[in-house]
Amino acid sequence: MTDFLAQTSEAWLLASLFAGALLDALPGPCLFVFGEVFFLTAGNLAHETGSAWPVLAVLAGALMADQIGYFLGSKLSGALRRLALRTSRRRAAWRRARAGLEARAILFVAVSRLMGPVAWITPTLAGSLDISWLRFSIGSLLGVLIGVGQFVLYGWLLAAGSGLIGFDLGRFVMTHAASILIGTSALGFMSVVIWRGLASRPPSAR
Repeated sequence: MTDFLAQTSEAWLLASLFAGALLDALPGPCLFVFGEVFFLTAGNLAHETGSAWPVLAVLAGALMADQIGYFLGSKLSGALRRLALRTSRRRAAWRRARAGLEARAILFVAVSRLMGPVAWITPTLAGSLDISWLRFSIGSLLGVLIGVGQFVLYGWLLAAGSGLIGFDLGRFVMTHAASILIGTSALGFMSVVIWRGLASRPPSAR
């Protein structure tokens, strides 16, 4: 009975991690669900239990969310285009996104995963623009591995604490706080620059 309860509890925990990562990237629920909590928890559990299942659960949830967004975009492409072309500002944004996805779909989708709200709409845009499913999926996989993986790693490091590989992690963070902040900010800035560069390419005629 104890083993059954333990297995049931573990299954519910993995399901919760999967659901949290899924809802974090779905349009609508993403406004209320903060995936970082689930990603950090997965990393923490991976360190504490030695199991890879928590990590696989959040990665699978994030990838599934991207696939659902792509599918919805492909099915609702007409309605989405009418909505996007309703005003001049939306038309300009839609043309930039179309240009970036058509020029460098894999890189565009991967980088969008590092840009918060942009990650929520890119899969749907890709589906509505008939971007190759294979190219989209490769970009999604890369983006999820980097975007979700970094928070999983943070969770693992937090669980490891100061005993990790024999040095004081807390002291390292305090000593290099400015460098870490600058490096993180630079990564975010570079992501924005790359994304805007891809989106600024002249759109192809269609």
